[in-house]
Amino acid sequence: MHFTLYQNNNRLFIPVGLFLLLTAIWFSGCKHDVYIDPDKPPTTSNQCNADTVYFQNTILPLLVSNCATSGCHDKGTHKEGVTLTDYASIINSNIISLSDPTSSKLYKVLREGGDDRMPPSPAAPFNAEQQSLVLKWIEQGALNNQCIEGADSCDTTNVTFNKSVVPVFEANCYGCHSQPNPAYNIDLKNQDDLARIVEDGSLVGSVKHLAGYSPMPKGYNISDCDIAKIVIWANDTTFSGGGGGGGNPDPCDPDTVYFQNSVLPLLVSNCATAGCHNQTSHKEGVILTDYASIINTAKVKPGNPSGSKLYKVLFGGDMRDDDIMPPPPASPFNSDQKKIIYDWILQGALNNSCDGGCDSTNVTFSGTIWPLMQTWCTGCHTGTNAGGGVHIENYDNLVVIANNGRLMGSVTHDPNYVAMPKNADKLSDCQIASIRKWIDDGTPNN
Repeated sequence: MHFTLYQNNNRLFIPVGLFLLLTAIWFSGCKHDVYIDPDKPPTTSNQCNADTVYFQNTILPLLVSNCATSGCHDKGTHKEGVTLTDYASIINSNIISLSDPTSSKLYKVLREGGDDRMPPSPAAPFNAEQQSLVLKWIEQGALNNQCIEGADSCDTTNVTFNKSVVPVFEANCYGCHSQPNPAYNIDLKNQDDLARIVEDGSLVGSVKHLAGYSPMPKGYNISDCDIAKIVIWANDTTFSGGGGGGGNPDPCDPDTVYFQNSVLPLLVSNCATAGCHNQTSHKEGVILTDYASIINTAKVKPGNPSGSKLYKVLFGGDMRDDDIMPPPPASPFNSDQKKIIYDWILQGALNNSCDGGCDSTNVTFSGTIWPLMQTWCTGCHTGTNAGGGVHIENYDNLVVIANNGRLMGSVTHDPNYVAMPKNADKLSDCQIASIRKWIDDGTPNN
């Protein structure tokens, strides 16, 4: 293609086609030249906007925890000239394009596979949600921004490990302190490691950046609200065995409701009975014998107890009297039992469990045996319709089946007896050992 420039009355004229081409070239050459000031201090908002991705709150923790590690993109290593420890270093690494966010090297390496993806194997790659956060932050201008919610918006009234602590660890800590190469040999997903640093005070000391402790996360502070949650949980949690967890793989958090330990026994014992909500009867299509069936058929909405049918039928509310569960003549759930279901749903309706440090040596009727019976047995074995005609309503009832061998035969799933708990797995070895010891000791009412 040939263009001719011509002059008329001492003025230079450029054909329209050439002008448009030159303009396009000029703009295309400048589209990556949008300047970002690396030294601009953070702008702070006193309220967090759900539609905004904040660098200090979200992006920096993601990058520091997963990428700014020794041998990769910390200040000492700065692999390939890229340092991801702070805003200025990230901007100066020339890995962000405001004109074309999807072409930003920071975003591209998170999406790539094989040897080029970041973080490199064996570290876990960024998931789709994390990748989306990075892209959205760039699309919003790659700002050095942060938000600090007021103290009145920080919920520390119902602190649990799964709801309150794990999200903080996921955002700030797991990237460095998890397998395959946990920093300082501290794997926060390993309960023994976690127990050790809780009990010796180093977890709280590190997140508060106290003198004498290695400050964590490195390079920035987590929010006062997140620190408060960790401190409350650490002070409120007892790890069985001591000395780094004592080998206990999953200690119980006293503020967490565990499905396998508390919720399933309640429902199996009181509701998943013949003619009601077991696998065979599945009255009104509801099955309450296992986690998947409970979530799906009882219409459980994690985090929303009042919107969950399971909770509605326990509390009544706008339900008809004949819809309330368990139906008469069975006893309704008491307030403590209702709270267990409520809190479990509120905490996310997780399929969780824990080893509560079962003690099969110091066994008493009131402290060990009767709580087991109330959790697993009394729901079926009380009242005029007691299952199998077996009553477990008090100490005297229980002694009868303990002395005739029926109790041990049932809980050990001896083929000569009806397996109990019905429609559920056996009690744990420790629980069975506790019942055996109580019987061997002469079934004391202590």
